[in-house]
Amino acid sequence: MHRELTGEGLVFKIGRFREHDCWVRFLSPALGLVTAFAFGGSKSRRRFGGCLDILNRVLFTIRFFPNKDYYCLEEGTLLQGFARLRRDLGRQGLAANCMQFVQALHVDAQSAPAIHALLLETLEVLDQSDQVSRIFPQFFRAKMCFDQGFAPQFGVCASCGKSISAMDATLALDMGRFFCPRCAPASAKNLRVGAEAHASLQRIAATGPRQWDDSRLSRSACADVYRVVDGYVQRHLGLRWKQGRFTTA
Repeated sequence: MHRELTGEGLVFKIGRFREHDCWVRFLSPALGLVTAFAFGGSKSRRRFGGCLDILNRVLFTIRFFPNKDYYCLEEGTLLQGFARLRRDLGRQGLAANCMQFVQALHVDAQSAPAIHALLLETLEVLDQSDQVSRIFPQFFRAKMCFDQGFAPQFGVCASCGKSISAMDATLALDMGRFFCPRCAPASAKNLRVGAEAHASLQRIAATGPRQWDDSRLSRSACADVYRVVDGYVQRHLGLRWKQGRFTTA
């Protein structure tokens, strides 16, 4: 017995386990991050037509076998190929970093629609925009963390309610809250955040990747964003970047 469905997926990884057979790791908005077998996938032009490649967005016909708990790809049609990402190694590296982060989260079916939509828009921006931020992966991680329910309240002190939009603030990582300099609690896990970085993070929380332009961010603000996002993701999602990959903190 099996169940058949049709849906799109973003291809993350591909491997071969026999001469003509493949396994495909892809992100589906309906299923989450799953691995499926594509029997004959490395040679069948009729069934897959060159769509089995990393960074492809593909419409798959999928069979799920509940008794054996595995997915099988019957055929695929290429929807989007992100040609510029394949030519530009710098942008390709930014995309790969975002995809690595998604893989580290172990996306399930419940969280998949929002994460798939965010990653798809991210890849489109990296593929189409004239200029791309060098800290775009940090923005992506921040947005993922905020969308998982861990967004702090920006713009006001969590203690006295004073507006802190135009001043340096303190982010208490263990509490996930911003404080003005006067109300900041004593903690080794506090991070000072400049007004410029604070405003940038607030914009990330409220918008999508097409609005993430940091071309005017100073070097110090970029450094603040790095520190805040790394600390925040480690504290709330339990992940840290180490030796070229994400590991459990």
